Amino acid sequence: MGLSANLRIRREEIKMTQKELAQKIGVEPATISKYESGMNEPNIKNLKSIAEALDTSIDELVKEEEDVVDLSKVNLLEILREQKRNKLEGNIYHYTQVKFAYNTNHIEGSTLTEEQTRYIYETKSLLTDQNTLSFTKLDDIYETVNHFRLVDYMIDNADKKLTESMIKEFHKILKAGTSDETEKGYNIGEYKSIENSVGNLKTAKPNQVAKEIKVLLEKYNSKEKIKVEDIIDFHAKFEAIHPFQDGNGRIGRMIMFKECLKNNIVPFIILDKDKQFYYRGLYQYQESKEKGYLIDTCLNAQDQYKASMEYFLKGYTKLNNK
Repeated sequence: MGLSANLRIRREEIKMTQKELAQKIGVEPATISKYESGMNEPNIKNLKSIAEALDTSIDELVKEEEDVVDLSKVNLLEILREQKRNKLEGNIYHYTQVKFAYNTNHIEGSTLTEEQTRYIYETKSLLTDQNTLSFTKLDDIYETVNHFRLVDYMIDNADKKLTESMIKEFHKILKAGTSDETEKGYNIGEYKSIENSVGNLKTAKPNQVAKEIKVLLEKYNSKEKIKVEDIIDFHAKFEAIHPFQDGNGRIGRMIMFKECLKNNIVPFIILDKDKQFYYRGLYQYQESKEKGYLIDTCLNAQDQYKASMEYFLKGYTKLNNK
């Protein structure tokens, strides 16, 4: 808002008519009408008189409020799909691809930097430093490229019901071409055949996975209205089952993002810098049934993604609403 809107709002707040304001500052009522419509602007003398008559300051009258994105009216899934379809660079879809791939893979030990991740996404090539002798694991590169594809698949299917076959497809896309495809016991796109663990926590035995995932999905999908706490709860229980030989954390975090989009909830990306809080939250959720730490960590990540949405979509939604 600018001077014209601020003037009208303040005048109406103190229940003063245009005629009354005109009389107070010594002009015709039509002049006030032109000020409020934006046709004319008062000179500094009249502006000072208006501020005094309305019992406010010149600064308050002329201040410009920043456009604020009403996130409750934003359909992020539609925007991501549109930007994906148009291959739009430098906005929320681009940001999500790079930020998500870097952080979720780095949490699991990827050696790629965020700059390298962005370079792979933008140029389909790897940025290297010729001045240092360093090595990058091929699996880190494959899983970064695969994650970009997985995000696209997730966006295409985000509004669909979460199913066992979709979760397996997530895993198949993430691990395609990696060394796990040739490792004995690593079933790409299928549940684990060898027992695994998360730190000191035991996970479901291989012969129990299918049953436990089925029960988890049935209970989750039976909810009439999904809240962010339900999505976090599903994640904690999914990670406790740990259905795949490898890649469980990344698949679990992708499911959370998908389910937020499906239920019109602001999604979130767990950042690598917060991984200790995230791990602690998962441990407490599973071991002591203390849910608050993981929920708070996820809500903090949600606030960070919300700020990114407000930054990127302010100009984007304004442009597309013209």
